Amino acid sequence: MKPGSQVRLIPELEGNDCSLPLWDDTPDFTSIYRKNHTGRFRYTEVGVILEQRYILNDVHDSLPTSFWVKVLCPGGIGWLKRCDLELVG
Repeated sequence: MKPGSQVRLIPELEGNDCSLPLWDDTPDFTSIYRKNHTGRFRYTEVGVILEQRYILNDVHDSLPTSFWVKVLCPGGIGWLKRCDLELVG
């Protein structure tokens, strides 16, 4: 995945809720509870990756690091974990 790639949510994640929240910023493991939702990315939508970030955990070495991507979709613009997405086409 890279900026400009078209993505959608992985279908296996679909459950009772038909979407995932988009975050205004990536977590830094100390302020995740101050993050705000900027919209929702639905399982039926296709979005475009705008940016990627690799989040290092500086606070607790035992917690994993993660990739986050900023997505533009019909439901808004915001950040999601890259592992929740798959490439389209």
